[in-house]
Amino acid sequence: MRRTVSSPVAISIAFLLRGFVQGSWYPRIPGAVSDVNVNPAQLGVIFFIYALGNIVAFTVAARLIARMGSAHTQMVFALPFALIVAALSLAEGTVSFAIGMFVFGLFTGGFDLSTSVQGAVVERRTHRPLISALYGFFSVGALSGAFTSGFLAQAGVDIALQFGIIGLIAIPIILIITTPNMQADDVVPIGRTAPRKRFPLPSLPPKMLLPLGLTIVCIALGEETINNWAAIYLRDHLDAAPAIASAAYTAFAIATALGRLAGDSVILRLGIDRTLISGSLMAALGLGFGMVINQPWAIISGYTLMGLGLAVVVPVTYRRANQVPGVAPAQAVATVASIGFLGFLVGPLLIGAIADLTSLRTAIMAVSVVLLGISVLTKLNPAPAASSTYAPARNIATR
Repeated sequence: MRRTVSSPVAISIAFLLRGFVQGSWYPRIPGAVSDVNVNPAQLGVIFFIYALGNIVAFTVAARLIARMGSAHTQMVFALPFALIVAALSLAEGTVSFAIGMFVFGLFTGGFDLSTSVQGAVVERRTHRPLISALYGFFSVGALSGAFTSGFLAQAGVDIALQFGIIGLIAIPIILIITTPNMQADDVVPIGRTAPRKRFPLPSLPPKMLLPLGLTIVCIALGEETINNWAAIYLRDHLDAAPAIASAAYTAFAIATALGRLAGDSVILRLGIDRTLISGSLMAALGLGFGMVINQPWAIISGYTLMGLGLAVVVPVTYRRANQVPGVAPAQAVATVASIGFLGFLVGPLLIGAIADLTSLRTAIMAVSVVLLGISVLTKLNPAPAASSTYAPARNIATR
């Protein structure tokens, strides 16, 4: 079948859509939370349940990718994505809201993994840098969604109506433009495999994937503060208006988008390790600065620095996972993402508990220290020179 758009354009649109829906949700969290009347500790448990949905999705999506490929797997998770948020906004109690967050987490994780794997496939096929730019498009989508949603929240537009319209626009784009124009997955030889056991025992991930997963843990704890707590802190603790409360995420998204769009050229000039170490320091100092000054302008500025600092860490980490020899790309990315999402799993409980015992401000300041762990992991696990190159695709299956 003749392609209507190129594969890089198709996967870029998929990243853009995913970012737009997620970015649209974050400024709406305070309103949705107030409707179900939960305290910080309960909210921490709900965000834990959301992260649990992500982790379950990584396993499910990796198996679906092995069966039907990453292109069709992303369609499965993308089609109902925005409509799930519309349904989530209709929850009337804590239990129904928690169930809705689990389902939202399930589809977020599956959409994330399948687009990440497809992005790596397209990058190898085109022999040019792409992954960092793709995450840049995700950030552009998140920025656009957050900016739009913040003002819609200020205007009192119903959440279900907003996401229902987004879903009706997104579904035809997914069916007509993105999925049909994506690439068939690479087939990576992993040697002779052992006979399948009916009840396989769980095993530790390959040693080389552990530092990559722990890097994502640090990022997850940092992003947890901006995704779920920043707007609440600005609104409830500093009495910021809804549009101002959403500005922290908007600033973070702008900085992340710019950093990712320029990420490949920065890495080529500085090298992966120097980029990651300097980015870690920038993120930690930015977040700490904002909470020490404790004014809306300082918090927004701090999250801007954090966005710039963390911009390329996720793309580089997933790219390195895709290049691990002897491991199928979908399984490698799923493993790293699963380890990394322990940060999203533990983060809500940890931040919520610290906030209850001390204050939300103290909890967020503690996360700034955790961000320094990226520098330590980079020193302990330096990137091989080959990880910054774009080698041709290997063992490509024709379908």
